[in-house]
Amino acid sequence: MGQHGSSVVADGAGLLIAERNAGVLIRSDMTGVPKAQIKLRGGLGQVVSDGGKLAFVADRSADRVVRVRPGDADGEGLALDGEVRIREPYGLALTPDGSTLLVTSVADHQLVAVDTTSLEVRWRAPLPPEPRGVAVSSDGREATVGFLTSGALAIVDLSRRGAAIRWQALNPRDQIDVSEDEDELNDGEPTAELREARSRFQVPTSTGRRYGRVAFAVGYVAGDRLVAPHQVATPQLVHLPDEEQSDSYGGVESIPPLVHRLAIIAPPGADGIALAKSAELRLHQPRALAYDAGRDTLYVGAYGDDRVLAVADASLDAPRATWVAEVGAKGQDACGVDGLVVAGDRLVVHCELSRRIITAKLGSQPVSWNIGPETATSLRSENVERGAEIFRRGLDRRLSGDGVLACATCHPEGRADGLTWRLGPSVLQTPMLAGRVHGTAPFKWDGQDRDLAASLRHTVQRLGGLPHRIDKRDFDALQAFIESMPAPRSRGDLDPEAVARGEALFTSESLACDACHTGSTLSDGVQHSLAGPLAAVDTPSLIGLGHSAPYYHDGSATDLYALVTDKGNVHDMVDAADLAALPPPQARDLITYLESL
Repeated sequence: MGQHGSSVVADGAGLLIAERNAGVLIRSDMTGVPKAQIKLRGGLGQVVSDGGKLAFVADRSADRVVRVRPGDADGEGLALDGEVRIREPYGLALTPDGSTLLVTSVADHQLVAVDTTSLEVRWRAPLPPEPRGVAVSSDGREATVGFLTSGALAIVDLSRRGAAIRWQALNPRDQIDVSEDEDELNDGEPTAELREARSRFQVPTSTGRRYGRVAFAVGYVAGDRLVAPHQVATPQLVHLPDEEQSDSYGGVESIPPLVHRLAIIAPPGADGIALAKSAELRLHQPRALAYDAGRDTLYVGAYGDDRVLAVADASLDAPRATWVAEVGAKGQDACGVDGLVVAGDRLVVHCELSRRIITAKLGSQPVSWNIGPETATSLRSENVERGAEIFRRGLDRRLSGDGVLACATCHPEGRADGLTWRLGPSVLQTPMLAGRVHGTAPFKWDGQDRDLAASLRHTVQRLGGLPHRIDKRDFDALQAFIESMPAPRSRGDLDPEAVARGEALFTSESLACDACHTGSTLSDGVQHSLAGPLAAVDTPSLIGLGHSAPYYHDGSATDLYALVTDKGNVHDMVDAADLAALPPPQARDLITYLESL
């Protein structure tokens, strides 16, 4: 299998575990019993190993990747062995010869290649916002990066040092066609069906359009077939003219707003075309991958419902699901599967929430799990941990209609999915939560919720959930978790002089952006009447703006360039004459400043 990182890897001495919320790298035996640890920072990214001599860990909040001597089975010799500074690293992968480490930089939107011996940066390739997992093909010719907010995977030509990237779409071609049905037997309700667009250039632009998102993990199986679990959202369906649904997700009962899928993409043929297929997964928020080459079986782990799916014949044209099982045992703590690895005859599962290793013998049916001890103590409070479990929880009908949605499906890691959703008669973009909640009341795009507690209940209600059946203690925990989310890191590769010039424009008398976007939160907490369907629009915080396209409450500006040069006058926020008078160099400076927030 092509190589990629995870929260857990196996080598000849046992397991290496990146305990994200404890901020430690742990050496354990194959059952998860800790032997030694290295203290790092909370919020770790991935760990990757060359099989025994070296390992690397993304110390995400410390802006570094550390090289580690893995030590022996008892933990003797586990030690740091150098570091390379990379802003907010997350995904890791090693080339087959072990000479190059590939790192995704979340803050700087980059794929970074590092020499594993000297720890010097060889090259950097620009990427779209929100990159996460990266994997390298077994021949070392290409790497693939997954994203939270992009409908495509980036496939990077390593022979050209990242200078050539091709894109593999995750957005389905078959869109949802909605029509009004006048059949009395159907009570005149809208009906829907999947219908493939006549060509890839002729697809709906809003209603019925489906979008692939949230590809945390990517990998390669035998024959260098690329695999990528992700979710597919249909954010805009028809609005049902029902007073009870005037502020709810509008849709069609037969079409869920979100499903989870596995894309399997063959290498390009002689014609340069990569054949892709995808299948719906009986999982919620798939986030981890492992491949057993001997059995040609792919394992996919789900963060949202603690289940693992086995896919046999993964490298063939007709892969098939053979079993799906819930991890652990009833009555055990929630898991939150975020890492998988095949070690000999066992499948090893890492649980982010319980900080445990859970293993199962491969080939045995039904699956019998061995639950290891807690490996470390979380840096987060018990209440925040409880809120984190609720935030990611799928299949809970109290949180959304039929349990289809979870907080984390639209807000992975507290960020945003980059989509605009139809909520009642309005189309509204998914706002970023991380770093934007504390001190920014009121909430919702129109500011109708006076505080976060009211906003959470309102959100559950509009998603078809049952807020009256959710304990206040759970809402309090959910609020504590959201308020604890760290703000997105600003880009570290920006020209400081351009940032300064852009800030001067931001606060200038002509643009006066700081009249509303002010203070530490960059929001005045006031609602303003703008052109559009909402009577008033709350001033959003601009923290992490460069990671959260599209822009405006309705997503009408697809990127910062459109916001600054074109869309600023759409909702009467800026006088059109002032925008027209902004020369291109000044527009670029203003964009640079906005990216620095």
